[in-house]
Amino acid sequence: MVALAERLDPDLLRKIKPVTLSKDRLLEVPEVLRPLMPWGGIQRGTTVAFAGVGGWSLAMAVMAEALGSEGWLAVVGVPSFNLSAASEFGVRLDRVLVVQDPGPGRWGTVVATLLESVDMVAVAPGLRVGDRDRRRLTARAREQESVLVHLDGGRTWPSTTDVTFEVHASSWEGIGVGHGHLTKRRAVVGVKGRRTGAASATVPVWLPDENGQLSAAPELAPVLSLSS
Repeated sequence: MVALAERLDPDLLRKIKPVTLSKDRLLEVPEVLRPLMPWGGIQRGTTVAFAGVGGWSLAMAVMAEALGSEGWLAVVGVPSFNLSAASEFGVRLDRVLVVQDPGPGRWGTVVATLLESVDMVAVAPGLRVGDRDRRRLTARAREQESVLVHLDGGRTWPSTTDVTFEVHASSWEGIGVGHGHLTKRRAVVGVKGRRTGAASATVPVWLPDENGQLSAAPELAPVLSLSS
């Protein structure tokens, strides 16, 4: 992890700036989520949000897959971002830049600068983003083929994100009758947004499974109603 609390080091940003070929315009997502994506992955140059209970865990799993071993992630103004949990999902902490507090009035400028230099920038602004910043950051992500990730479900973004991953339902398993411990969480994940076509399907997942990872979960058997 590299903390950039005081300033954005231009030499460092030049070194980590990704070189994107046309064939690499898609960032991979975990296999279990690919049926939800029209192109099988996240398009570079887009805005992506994660919503629902367990949304941050889903974001970490998706970002880990999208970044792989070579991609860079920046986290801006998210003091509650759990780096340990991100590492457990596979995010390489030696390729994460952290700006804890961009400073008054500098949030948009810092995010725009990082969108020029890394593959993904994750944010969760405390206040609603102004329309001017929205236009600037949307254009910057598109031009630089980077991805702006909204960890707050896009609540502070003044327009619909290109893709929103949403955890519709979740429940933990592992507790017995008055004893035991939580081992895994079942969730249902769907997508919506301007870049998802007419996608309306959902997939059942473990988030996380017993190994702390995102994986496919079996479909629940339907509940039968017995009439007298």
